[in-house]
Amino acid sequence: MTIRVGVLGTGNIGTDICERLMVDPDFEVTVFVGRRQNSPGIERMRGRVRVLVLDAPDSVAQIWEAVDGIFDATSAQSHRFHWMEAKLNGKFVIDLTPSRIGTPIVPVLIGKVESMSMQTDYCANYSMVTCGGQSSAPLLFALARHSDGISDVEVSSSIASLSAGPATRDNLDEYIAATEDLVSSLTGISSVKSILVLNPSTPPVTMRTTVHLRANSVDLDGARNELEAISAEVRSYVPGYEVTVKPHLAKSGVVSATVSVEGAGYFLPTYSGNLDIINAAAVEVAKAHAMRFL
Repeated sequence: MTIRVGVLGTGNIGTDICERLMVDPDFEVTVFVGRRQNSPGIERMRGRVRVLVLDAPDSVAQIWEAVDGIFDATSAQSHRFHWMEAKLNGKFVIDLTPSRIGTPIVPVLIGKVESMSMQTDYCANYSMVTCGGQSSAPLLFALARHSDGISDVEVSSSIASLSAGPATRDNLDEYIAATEDLVSSLTGISSVKSILVLNPSTPPVTMRTTVHLRANSVDLDGARNELEAISAEVRSYVPGYEVTVKPHLAKSGVVSATVSVEGAGYFLPTYSGNLDIINAAAVEVAKAHAMRFL
């Protein structure tokens, strides 16, 4: 089975996912799509994959005959148009933007959370939510399963400023909203807060995500064992995912835990774990979808 895919967006996320797809025997990258002729991503892929530079939004239609599906690494605003075109052309979409259009999905939670299942139509849209969503979801799942009377949740992620490109910075409001939606769906409460820190320190920091959860009672041993098991599953597709602070009582009634994510270094430095986890999740979901239909 070879999955023919296009990558839309030639920034950090798009270039990184293109590199990892090109060394994966399950995929053939048939087109790499951008808007600037001289973008670093375009120049890197020129001669290695068919490059398409778009002068107008509707020219994206040129790619559909060459692909089974696309990875959209553009922006939340552009994704609305791309998904509309994908539906018209009967293609699946893996959404790497925080548009909140597709079905939110975290690979390790497929089959564990009722709302996270593979779609039944070939023409599907899967949302990878955000890097903070992907990194916090295993934490939230483990803590929520062993807590009673949850009332508040805070998810805080810190990433290297150098790993946040223009699209990430332009979509910060969408990032917060998409992450908070996921937190609510996993915990069943509406009182949630998401924070993203772009850390400018030198040398650049590795991604870290911390969850604070207020509850009436928490089984710490159960939460620790659950998190240890599920983080091992995450490492099957994100080797750099590590629990750095085990579940503990940060203060009375508040349980906290922290994970770090180191990138695999396909294109960007290993400190860019925020890009690595969302791209690795995207590849896993594309494979799972293709196994059902191709």
